[in-house]
Amino acid sequence: MRIRATKRLARWAMATGVGVALAAGVTADKAEAKTEDGKFLVYYSMSYVGNAWQTEAKNTVIAMAKAPQYRDRVELRVQASGPDAQKQIQQMNAMIAAGADAIVAFPISPTALNKVIRNACNKGVVVAVINGVTEPCAYVVKIDGVALGDYRTQYVIDQMGGKGNIVAITGVPGVSYGEDHHKGFKQAVARHPEVNVLAELVGMWSHSEARLKMRELLATKNWDEIDGIVAQTGCYTVSQMQVEDGWWPDNPIIPCAGESANGNRLQMLPVDSGIEGALGKKGQSIGSGLWAVSYTFKTAMEVLDGNEDVPHLRWYTGVEVTQDNVKLCENGTAEEFAAGCNTIKPGIVPPDYAIDFWSPQVPELGFRAATEGLLDDET
Repeated sequence: MRIRATKRLARWAMATGVGVALAAGVTADKAEAKTEDGKFLVYYSMSYVGNAWQTEAKNTVIAMAKAPQYRDRVELRVQASGPDAQKQIQQMNAMIAAGADAIVAFPISPTALNKVIRNACNKGVVVAVINGVTEPCAYVVKIDGVALGDYRTQYVIDQMGGKGNIVAITGVPGVSYGEDHHKGFKQAVARHPEVNVLAELVGMWSHSEARLKMRELLATKNWDEIDGIVAQTGCYTVSQMQVEDGWWPDNPIIPCAGESANGNRLQMLPVDSGIEGALGKKGQSIGSGLWAVSYTFKTAMEVLDGNEDVPHLRWYTGVEVTQDNVKLCENGTAEEFAAGCNTIKPGIVPPDYAIDFWSPQVPELGFRAATEGLLDDET
């Protein structure tokens, strides 16, 4: 049964784990098709490709396919459709026709792909998706976007003292995770009548778009009119803008809850830490689970390997990082992340790169998996 929201939220501050829930559905038969050299043919179907997160997600899947347990058994092919559901459907139909054993997908829509997914399942193709479709034969690895949006927003409202002006920076319109997250934002705000939504900016999960939209807002508003920000992507950028505009250091950085960008976490370090970009800001970083994309690949492989107990719905949570528990890694290897660090020195990865590529479910992955599609020991 689905985990209750109160229990899920109690785990935000714990190390990342995976909660499991079963959904009714049809289990696909084990795929039989193979490539000419006897490997499983697995496709990764990307949709939106306009930000660093999606690039990193692709890289982590590529890296995971090179892990010792898969590299001699999997041929991975990657295709990107952009934010066009019809194009993604056409590409997935072509994957089925090409003899795919499995399709791992980031769906542009929670419903538009249902027919092509059902077609794949009927032909014995395993379909595993990140963050949700409504076709029950698919294997879904999903974060509760509503709960995350609510939790992030409540953090900001608490930092605001329960009143004032708040700004939301949303994601790609129509994508289920982004829409769910904004529902959570609105339900948290609704609990606080003294909180006013100053603006809802469509950030497209892009730091550059978040910057553009915030600049448009600042053409008519000032920083001193904003008391808190909730950003699906953009906390790093809007905090940096406050430095550029001279708001900081005379004023503290406006509290922001959002993504797992490395720069966002570095900004939480004390100013006297000596780390470039440290602002000592109050903020919250809970990623939407970059690591979960490669875990979705693992889920597909479990099914291909004949595990009949794989649930059709796996819920997961992210790791909460604030100024109270931010911890710097030296090199960003998988071993270091396993030991408890959660951000990387500037210069090793770009500041807008998501840093939540590691979890106990994908212990193989260090920062090179996200940036280069390589495992730590690859040359």
